[in-house]
Amino acid sequence: MNSPQDLDAALQASHEQPIVIFKHSNNCPFSARAQEQVANSKHDLEIYGIVVQYAKELSTAIADRLEVKHASPQAIVVKDGKAAAHYWRSEIQEETLKEKVASFGEAS
Repeated sequence: MNSPQDLDAALQASHEQPIVIFKHSNNCPFSARAQEQVANSKHDLEIYGIVVQYAKELSTAIADRLEVKHASPQAIVVKDGKAAAHYWRSEIQEETLKEKVASFGEAS
């Protein structure tokens, strides 16, 4: 994601299915490990990524609109335009993300 319009599109998509917004740094070892976990889940989840150094205003807008304090790396599971869960650093695990997203299907 690079613009407020990209964020709008992502939040709109979350009304169709849960999505993951992944915020990370391109020079942080924690982000590198988290990025591996997110990349492993990309075939099963709808992921929208942002590198915080390149889009600081967008990163702030995500935090504001989803009412989740900014962190990096951070994975935010979004359902119906709202943050349903968020994870930071080592909490960002492929299975954790998949299980959280799958839990919405079970509730239907």
